[in-house]
Formats: sequence, structure tokens, C-alpha cells
Amino acid sequence: MFKNTLFLKIILIFTLPALGILYFSSILVYEKVELVKEVDDTYKNLTYLKSVESVVSNLQKERDLAIKYYLLKVETPAFDEQQLKTNETFEAFKKVLVSLDLYTNFNQYKLDINKLELFRNKIENLSISLDEIFFTYNEFDQILLNSLKLMKPVKLAIDFNTDLSNISHFLNFKEASSIENTLVKIYLVEKSLDNKLYDIFLKNYSIQDINKNYFFNNSSLDLIQKFSGKSNEDYTTKIFLLRKDIKDRVLNKFNLKFEEWETISNSNIEYLSEIYNNLISSMEESAVKYEEEILVDRNKSLIFLFVCFSTLISLLFVLRNIIFNEQKSFYKVQKHKEIYELLNQANKFLLKTFSKERLYENICELLSENENLEFCFIYDVNDKKIIAKDGVLKDKIITQIDKYDDKTQDNIVSKTIKWETNIIINNFKEKNISVFYNDAEKLHINSMATFPIKKFNEIVGTLILYSNELNFFDQEVEILFDKLVNDVTHCLEKIEYEEIRLKQEDELRLSSYAFESSEPMIITNNVGEIVKVNQAFCTTMGYAREEILGKNPRIFKSGHQDSKFGDELWNSLKVQGFWSGEVYNRKANDEIIPLRSTITAIKDKEGKITHFLGQYIDIGEQKDKEKVLEYQATHDNLTGLPNRLLLLDRIEHAITKVVRHKIVGGLIFIDLDNFKEVNDTLGHDIGDALLIMVAKKIREVIRDEDTIARIGGDEFIVLIDNIGSNKDIAKTNINTLAEKIRNVLNGITHIEGHINVSTPSIGITLFSDSSVSVKDIIKQADTAMYVAKKQGKNAIEFFD
Repeated sequence: MFKNTLFLKIILIFTLPALGILYFSSILVYEKVELVKEVDDTYKNLTYLKSVESVVSNLQKERDLAIKYYLLKVETPAFDEQQLKTNETFEAFKKVLVSLDLYTNFNQYKLDINKLELFRNKIENLSISLDEIFFTYNEFDQILLNSLKLMKPVKLAIDFNTDLSNISHFLNFKEASSIENTLVKIYLVEKSLDNKLYDIFLKNYSIQDINKNYFFNNSSLDLIQKFSGKSNEDYTTKIFLLRKDIKDRVLNKFNLKFEEWETISNSNIEYLSEIYNNLISSMEESAVKYEEEILVDRNKSLIFLFVCFSTLISLLFVLRNIIFNEQKSFYKVQKHKEIYELLNQANKFLLKTFSKERLYENICELLSENENLEFCFIYDVNDKKIIAKDGVLKDKIITQIDKYDDKTQDNIVSKTIKWETNIIINNFKEKNISVFYNDAEKLHINSMATFPIKKFNEIVGTLILYSNELNFFDQEVEILFDKLVNDVTHCLEKIEYEEIRLKQEDELRLSSYAFESSEPMIITNNVGEIVKVNQAFCTTMGYAREEILGKNPRIFKSGHQDSKFGDELWNSLKVQGFWSGEVYNRKANDEIIPLRSTITAIKDKEGKITHFLGQYIDIGEQKDKEKVLEYQATHDNLTGLPNRLLLLDRIEHAITKVVRHKIVGGLIFIDLDNFKEVNDTLGHDIGDALLIMVAKKIREVIRDEDTIARIGGDEFIVLIDNIGSNKDIAKTNINTLAEKIRNVLNGITHIEGHINVSTPSIGITLFSDSSVSVKDIIKQADTAMYVAKKQGKNAIEFFD
């Protein structure tokens, strides 16, 4: 990459350590700034936690008073006052939600205060059951407690997160204790619990025990001692006995009064509230301490970052020139990649195009989309026609069309036709050989190139390109456009073959029923028995005339076509009176022969079918030519390897396979380092020999089911559709294969007696689903290959 290696080493010595330190300090500062943001999260969590606890605590008190009112049927001012307090705390809670930007997230819990108001009215009117009162309040409390999940954990504040989780379980424990106290009150008044409340009592005891154990297991020793030291022994004793009575479903053995239990249970709730307050105080102290530590660390990191940044500034002037030169290289690579994309798009429609006019139009339209090309057109030599994008430039070209066939004229089109070779002009202003010469600056034309288009080795057109960049048509670009023109040539030849085929069909339909001709023919009666056959048919099928007469044409059936094909044939004969298409017949020696067949129903004067005339053309040679054309369109002419078009199709199949079988596939992108040097110093023949040898060596180390393709001048791709059952195994296997490829290519030490200076740079990517397109998979491997080149060539890199 750099010719002056000493200068490169000096830059690396001074720059890399500074960059490393700057990177480290930047990451450090970023982490500290993020930690400062997390301090805000700790305070937000505390605010939300206290707000939720306030609403839950008031709902617990309101539930207790509502149950008391229902059981004793005595109105108390405390119940009304508690409702007002609950409403106030809920309004405060909604403000907290808005301030913390949690209102939308909280709505998923569907807590409706209006439902609570309607519910209170039913309590006052005693138009509700005891179970409904109990379950409704429980539902409200549980929704609020579940909403504690909205609190975000603070990444590095482990102690704070532990305390946060701990207090959440404590609040669930407190709620379970409150539920138990209320159920005991119901039990003391009603002398028993119905089945629903009894099930709640049993389940609640388990919930209470789980949350209590979690709280003890995750609390500090000091907090546990405080909890145990302040424990209400009277409450503990009585609740133990009451639990046993309720579980056994027996009456209150020690005649505990409602008022007495109310005093004891309220004392226990106050005791739990005190524990909660201690927990909150502890968490607030932790948050303040955490904030102070983070701010000190952040300030230190900022000072360190400033020192590192100041050090790096002194190196920027040196790096500026380096970056400028590297940018030139980048633009060149980018230009080549864009042209590769043009070739890819062209390959998509070439095989599907069967019209010369449509082909030329598509090529011009595609090339016009490239931002580096100002204008392009194709001159059709046979039709004396200009194909280009409509506009002023096309109109100006049309005025010169009479001069293009005159090879004595001094214009670039006639010279291309005369010399039958490419003409590259990388500085458009050097010589006036174009109609746009005088307006070049206005039209932003700085370079141009022409490419002769051939069909069966005869010039049938020229492709002319105008670029807005100086020296745009370098050697690599010329090779790429040569490839495009070659593909156009193959497509034109394919179109002519197709026109010939259609013409033959037309001639066959228009010919008379002259039977004894050079074309194979048979005639059957209306039940399908062969009544006449000419010698051409006997010769083609390898039968004697006597062996065929009286037989049904089914004796030639090869099994190549199914019963549906036969049904469609007979249906066409009955409805339209004729059928035309391809059939595959079995000859007397069991050889399968492709035939173009036309079957005509012969009718009498009344329109009744009396016979069928079958006319055949042997299209075996045509099929062979089509296979050759298809092979040429999908394979590299030099190495015989699949080209980009066939590779894209196989990658599509590979993606389908890895998705279906849940395996991993891989792509290895190989670029030959110093290949241009081989071509420039030893000649293109040696370069071609090297490419053939590389293809052979890679074939030796890959599996038969794997695909190796040549997609450019010195670029190869190996596709493996099953390299492992998971990413780790696949990465190990494909790395081993890449090492083998590198070793075997490095083993090419000489090319026809010349020392080989070429080495491989290899990029690897893996794929296991259809989330990445075929184009992007190749781009990933290409990117990894360029990383390998930047690391000094002859290297292997994975795309991450």
C-alpha cells in the first residue's frame, strides 16, 4: 500500500500508541458519562419506588377499613378520610409517572382509578360481596407492585440493584402480610373462610414465605438483626396459632377478639413500614455515595482525555497527506465496485432478453444510471440506428449518423468499426474526434471510450461511453466493460438462434402436406394407429417401416414427459385442430432424441377428424448449441469456472439449504495480490496461465459439492453451503479450508519458468439465514478481503 516502508513504520510508531491511548481514554470518559446518567436512573427508581409504596400502603389501609365496614356494618369517618388520602397519593403517583416519562409504559397495566370509585360506591351501598371487595383491592395492589418492573437496573451499581430487588420483594411480603391480617379479621367475624378466601389464605402464606426468605437471604446482617430485634412476639405467636386454626378449618380456640387482633395487626404493619423506611434510607445513602464516586472518576477521565487529544493533534498534519493518498485509492476501488454492480444488473436481464432493440435500450438505460457516466449510446451498424436516452445529446449524435459507416471519416465510431478494437481517450480535450468536443466543458465530458460489439465475429455495433472524470477508463475499467460487451455478444447470438428457430416453425406450419420430404413425418388414423410413415422418419428413429406401421406412436414414448403433457396435447388437437411443441422420443436403440413436432388434425368435409399428420424436426444439434451458449453465459471462458451469474444462482440455493437444514454456509473471497505486476512484467499469457493454475489448485482442496467461481480479473469465490452445524464449528472449518487454499496458492512458486510474485488475500463471511441478500454476502466477503490486503496482503480475514 505504501512504497516508503520506513515512512510507514515511523507513522505507525508515533500514531498507533497515541490512537490507542486516545481510544482507551475516550471509552473511559464515555463509560463515566454513561455512569453519571445512571445516577439519575437510581434517583428515578427511588422516586418511583416510594410513589408506588405510598399508593399501595394507602390501598392496604382502605381495604382493611372497607372489610371492617362490611363485616361490622358500622360507618366510620376513617374510611372516608382514607379514600381521600388514597386519591391524593394516586394523583401524586400520576405526576411521578409523567415526570419520569413512564406514563405510556404504565398504561399496559390498565389501572383505572374510575373503576375504584365505582367499586367504593358499591361498598357504601353494601351491594357487593365480601369476596369482590377483597379481590378488587388485591388486584389494584398487585398491579402497582408488578409495575415495579418498570424500574431500570443500573448497570454497574450492583449493590443498589440488589437493594432494589430486595425492597421489591419486601413490599410483596408486606402486601402478603396485610392480606393475611385482613383474612384473619374476616375469619374472626365470620367464624370461617369460604373456599375462595381459604385458597387465597393458603396461597398467600406461600407467597409471604417466599418473599420473606428472599429478603433475609439478600439483606445485610445488620438489617436482619434490626428486623429480628424489633419483631412483635405477640403478633408472631397469635398468627402462628391462627394459621393453624384456619388451615384446619376449626373455630377460634383462644377467643381472640376482633378489636384485639386489629391492634396487634396494625402494630405489625407499622413495624413493617419502619423496616421499609430503613431500607429506603439505606438506598438513598448508597445512591449519594455512588454519585460522588462517579463524578470524581468522570473528572479524572476528562483530564486524561484532554491530555491524549492534545498529543494526537501534533500528528494530524502528517496523517493528512496519508489520508489524501488513501482517498484516491478508495475512489478507485469504489469506481470498480460500481461497475461490478452494473455487470451484475446486466446479467440479470441478458438471459431473459430475446429482442435486440430491447437489449440495447436496457444496456443504455443501465449505464445512464452510473453517476460517473454523463452519456452513452449504441450505434447499430445493420439498422443504421442510434440507441440512447432521449434528449439533446441523442439528437446531436443522430445528425452525425451518416458519417459513421464511412471508414475514411475522422470520428471515433468509424475508427472503432474499422480497427475492430477498443479506443480509450482518458483526456477528452487532447484531440477533436467527437461531436461533443467544443462543448466538453459545458457537458462535463472529460474522458471517453468505445467498444466494438460483435456477433459471430462480425461488427454489428459500437458502444460509446462519455465520463465526467479524467482518466476514468483505466485498465481494470476497460476489462470490466469488455466483459459487458462479451455478454452482449453472447446475447445477440442467442437472439439470432431463437429467430432461426421461430422461422423454422413458421415454415413448417406454412408448408404443404407433401409427405415424402426430407423431414420426418407420420400419419395415423383417428384412433392413433400409424397408417403411413416416410423414410426420413424411419431413418431418424432407427426403425424399419414394417416395424412401425399399425403401431401406436406410444412405442416412441421415452417417459421424459408426464401424463399431463399428453392430456394438453390431445386437448389442443380437439379444440384447435393442431399442436406444436417439443417431444422427446425413444429410438429403436433406446437413445432419447429431442424433436420439434407439429401435429395437425386432418378433417373431412363434415369437420370430423379422420387422420393426424405428425411432422418432426431433429433439434438435437440446436439443443447442444443452446447448452453451449448457456455454458458460455454462466462460465468463465479462461478457467472454465462458474462466473458471477451462475455463482449468484448457487448462493440463492445455498441460502435456501442452510435455512431448511439449520446449518451454516460460507463464502471465501480470494484476490491475487500483485497480479497486475505479473501481467505488466511477464505478459497477459503468463497472467492467464497463473489464473488457470490458481483455479486448478483451488479445485484440489475443496469438495466436489463446493463451488469455485471466477468473478473478475484476479478474483475468485469459493461457496460452501454446509461448513458446520453452528457458527463456531463453521468458523473453525472454513478457516482451515482458507488456510489450505492460501498454502496451496503460495505453493505456486513458478509460472512457465517465471518466478511467481502473486499471493492470495482472502476474505471470509458466514451465513445461516435469509436476512442478508446474495449481493450483501458477496460484499461482506469482499470487505473482509480488502481488510486482509490492508494488513499486508497474503492474509485471511473474517467479516464481523
